[in-house]
Amino acid sequence: MRPHRLRVTAFGAFGGTAEVSFDDLARSGLFLLHGETGAGKTTLLDAIGFALYGRVPGERGKARRLRSDHAAPGTPTEVQLEATLGGRRMRITRKPEQERAKLRGAGTTTEQAKILLEELRSGTWRAVSTRMGEADAEIADLIGMSADQFFQVVLLPQGEFARFLHADAGDRARLLQRLFGTDRFRLVEDWLAERRRATARAVEEAESELGTLAARVAQAAGTEVPGEQPASARWAAETVSVRWAAQLAEAAAAAAAASASQVAGLRCDLDQALDLQRMTARLADRQRRRQAALHTRDQLAQAEASVQAQRDELAAAARAAEVAPALAEAERTAAALAQARVAEEQARGAAAAAAVATSGPAAGPRETTAPGASAAALREAGQQHLARFGRLEALRSVSRQADDEDRAAAAARTAATTLAARIDAARSEAVSRRQQRPELSRERDQAAEAGRRLPSVQAEADRHRRAADDADALVTALADKSRQERAYVDAKLEAAELLAETARLREARIDGMRAELAATLVHGAPCPVCGSLDHPELCELRGEQVTREQEEAADTEAAVAMERAEVIGAKLGAADERVGYLSARLEQAGFIAVMDRAEAARLDVTARDLAAQTRKLARAAEQLTDVQARLDALDTAIADAEKRLVELTEQREAELRQAADAQQRSAGHHESLLAQLDGQPDLETALAAARAAADALTAAAAAADATARATGDASRAAGLADRAAAAAGFGGLDAVRRALRDTAWRSTADQAIRQHEASARAAAELLADPDLDVALDPPADVTGAQVTVEAASKAHDDAMKADDRAQHQAEQLARLVPRLTARLAELEPLAATAAEARRLADLAAGGGANTLRMTLSSFVLAARLEEVAAAASERLLTMTSGRYSLVHTDARRGAGRSGLGLLACDGWTGVDRDTCTLSGGETFLASLALALGLADVVTAEAGGTRIEALFVDEGFGSLDEDTLEEVMTVLDGLREGGRLVGIVSHVAELRQRIPAQVRVRKGQAGSHLTVRAQVS
Repeated sequence: MRPHRLRVTAFGAFGGTAEVSFDDLARSGLFLLHGETGAGKTTLLDAIGFALYGRVPGERGKARRLRSDHAAPGTPTEVQLEATLGGRRMRITRKPEQERAKLRGAGTTTEQAKILLEELRSGTWRAVSTRMGEADAEIADLIGMSADQFFQVVLLPQGEFARFLHADAGDRARLLQRLFGTDRFRLVEDWLAERRRATARAVEEAESELGTLAARVAQAAGTEVPGEQPASARWAAETVSVRWAAQLAEAAAAAAAASASQVAGLRCDLDQALDLQRMTARLADRQRRRQAALHTRDQLAQAEASVQAQRDELAAAARAAEVAPALAEAERTAAALAQARVAEEQARGAAAAAAVATSGPAAGPRETTAPGASAAALREAGQQHLARFGRLEALRSVSRQADDEDRAAAAARTAATTLAARIDAARSEAVSRRQQRPELSRERDQAAEAGRRLPSVQAEADRHRRAADDADALVTALADKSRQERAYVDAKLEAAELLAETARLREARIDGMRAELAATLVHGAPCPVCGSLDHPELCELRGEQVTREQEEAADTEAAVAMERAEVIGAKLGAADERVGYLSARLEQAGFIAVMDRAEAARLDVTARDLAAQTRKLARAAEQLTDVQARLDALDTAIADAEKRLVELTEQREAELRQAADAQQRSAGHHESLLAQLDGQPDLETALAAARAAADALTAAAAAADATARATGDASRAAGLADRAAAAAGFGGLDAVRRALRDTAWRSTADQAIRQHEASARAAAELLADPDLDVALDPPADVTGAQVTVEAASKAHDDAMKADDRAQHQAEQLARLVPRLTARLAELEPLAATAAEARRLADLAAGGGANTLRMTLSSFVLAARLEEVAAAASERLLTMTSGRYSLVHTDARRGAGRSGLGLLACDGWTGVDRDTCTLSGGETFLASLALALGLADVVTAEAGGTRIEALFVDEGFGSLDEDTLEEVMTVLDGLREGGRLVGIVSHVAELRQRIPAQVRVRKGQAGSHLTVRAQVS
């Protein structure tokens, strides 16, 4: 991991935005991060850890308090880090979970944690992921270390510096395994362990299958396995013999052959019974068919007389069908003649009525419409009425002139009426406008007065509105403060209870671990803790069994409760601050600083009343210009209305004169027209009467002609029908009508006759068949034959079932015996393979013949640790003037596994000391040397993780001047290969020795920093 640029906003001690360019500091390879205590030096290292892993190292990470207390409310907390990870230039922008103001309404809401992972490709930043889990996994894969490993090897924070030095073998193994990529050896251990389990399962399965096969052989033979049945290969080889199974198979085969022979004999008996049954059934069928044929013949003979009558009726219907067309034509023409006569009578009646409706000489003689009048006379009378219609049509021009004059007179009268209404409206409008003028004058004076009062009322309303809002907010803030106080007390109590529960579970788990260890002790076997062969007092589990997961869950729940209590405490402080702020605002405005909800409501009502009064005055003042304009417009409108009243009166008098003239001309035209209508009331009535009379007379003439034609057609059709009936042998048309039948009846009758004749022939042929020449007495014994067949079939079925059982038993034994023999032969090599796999797996897991109790992966990691100790010793010897070095040891601590121990070799005394016995300054030097050696070895490892940056954050203040000189010499040598080394310290001497520096200064508004890079 190589950092390039870090930017923090509202994070930790920094209330605003601070940025550090590591590329500028990397020119010297070594830089100093210094400042006053509490300024925020460690905050920058926390920001690197937070950007990469979403949390900060050490105890600070448990508090989860990342947002700066100096940050402005609208500034979000954010960390952005540009770094090269795994050879890829990445940019990580991460935001923690934080409170922000709601977008709508008052109050705050919790914004979830966010991340943006980007990669620089072809000079452009491209998004890789925005999902938290996915981005974290990608970053961890690129770095090659977990968060705890990164904090131990790269980011060495306060309180965590010597953690790897004092770590136990398990913790060192996990770190070294990830750093050196030794997972393949762990996979070998897992494969051997799985191989051991698989071969053991194979032996167990083979032994189980052998016992199952023996039981299945015994079950198939209907017997029991000899002896008892323990699950072991030795028992199977000794008690289950091939001869025993073969004897069972031979006996089953013999029984199957005997049952097959018995089935064959019973099959012959069944076939004979079936043949007899078929012969009896055939005889019964012949007897039944002869009896049915005799019965059918007798029935047909009885029906012969009715069939002959049907034949005669069908012959008469066939002759009548030949006469039917002529008869139908005669009936049709007779009906048409009757209809024509009725139509003629109706037409003559209509003509007579139309002639009566006309008057004057044009009506013609009345005798032309008498019942005996000819068609020619009727047609001539119609022509006379058409001539009269033409003469009347010529009078339309006179009628139109009279109508035009009537319309002109009506239009003039309508116009005069409209003008009269307009005159009344104009008169009313003038009166109304004159009445409006006093009211508008009063409104103008009121608007002017409102404009003068508006400023003072507006100021008072604003003062009360602000006070009402502050009072309402103060009441809400007081309630929130009270609620937060209760919540804070509850949260603290809950956290205390959870911490007590965590301690109880931890103690219970330790007791359970003792009991579990005691349960594995066996007399004569050494204790894994003390090595003793005697175990006089074994610990027993008392109470519940607590797992590690339960203990960790309780610890996590307690930490969450503590964090929740701190968050609520912060909210309580914010609520108290807001109460003080609102109280001060109210006192400055001249109102009481402490009030309840009722007082706030009264103040709000007063503010509302003043606001309503202000709005009313504002509306009234705004109307001044409008009212004045309306007053001027009203004066103009009054003058216009009086002028328009005079004009409308003159127009009405002119329209009345025009209406009188038009009415006089219309009367003259109507008198001339009535003199030529021969007594009709108007022209249209006279035209309608003349047209109706002409049409009625013409229709009567056409009806008389149609009646004459229908009379001739009816006479001809009646003669043809009489001749056709005589030719068919009928005495008249009535006889033909009686003999007529429809086509369906004739078809049905013909089919019935044919079916009777065919049935008679079929019955005769059937009785003549030799196969039916059989005696009807005695009847065939079908029931007896069926009983014989059923008895033979039951005997055969029983024998078949017995044979199936015998054959199935023989087949099962023939299949199972070879399998049993094969499994006996396969069991011995499987057991040998399982024993070999168990020995190898125990050896790789640190058991069996492995006296050091080192696993395969621990053995490999021990070799790596030897390299780390050698690299660390080179620097530690320099920093301690040749006194101390670090060596790897295979010795065990208690019952733990060996291979990952470290000792401090004292060159002055020649004694190898445990690293826990080093002083504070010596521990710092040893830890720093070990961390640097670990980084060197990991970097040199071909498949390991490359560490290109190192940050040291403690311990320099405990060194004397000479030792500090040696340490700086070592750190100065780390710049080789381009590694970036950052030192966090407030030691004054370091500021003189390290030119590249980042200085952090604290202030009331938060910390800020300045960067001084080395000038090349």
